[in-house]
Amino acid sequence: FIFQQKPVVKTDKPISTDFNRFQPTATPTIIPHPTLGSMTLSAVEGAIRFPNNKELSIVISSSSEGKYIVAYDAILSFDKSAFTYVKTVSRIADFNVFSYERPTYLSMSAIKSLQNTKNTSWNNQQLVGVVFKPKKTGTFTFVLSPVGKETSKLVDDKANVVYPKTDKLELEIY
Repeated sequence: FIFQQKPVVKTDKPISTDFNRFQPTATPTIIPHPTLGSMTLSAVEGAIRFPNNKELSIVISSSSEGKYIVAYDAILSFDKSAFTYVKTVSRIADFNVFSYERPTYLSMSAIKSLQNTKNTSWNNQQLVGVVFKPKKTGTFTFVLSPVGKETSKLVDDKANVVYPKTDKLELEIY
C-alpha cells in the first residue's frame, strides 16, 4: 500500500470561534413542554375517602384556554397493587375514549366524533370518568404525568398540540 498525504491548504483568514452565530437546522424537542390550559383530577362528589373493595370513580377535567379541542391523551399513573382498573366512561357524548392498560399507568386517547362540527372550548369540562376497585387500605396517589414518551396533551381543531398543566389526587382507602 502506498499512502499519499493530502495537501494542506493554508489561508490568511482567521478561523471563527463565535459559535453563537450558528443556529440549529431542526427544532429540538423541549422537555418539559410549554404548558397551556390544565388537566385536573377529582373524585366523584369531591370525596377523598373510600371503603375498600367498593368501586370508585376518578374524573379527569380540562380547561383549554379558548382552544377548540378535537382530541386528547391522558396518562394516569397509579399503584396497580392497590387498585384494579374497571372501565373508562366518556363524560362528553361527542368524544370516543380508548383506554390502554400499561404496566404502571393507564393511557387514554379520545377523539371527537366527525359528525359534530360545533366548536367549543373547555372551562373545567369533565372529560372522562375512570372507575377503579381498591384492593387494599392506605393512602394512594393518582398522577397525570408523562411516562416515557407518552404524555397528557390536547389537540386543537388546527392539529396543534397543547400540553396542559397536570396535577395529582390523593385518596384514602379504609
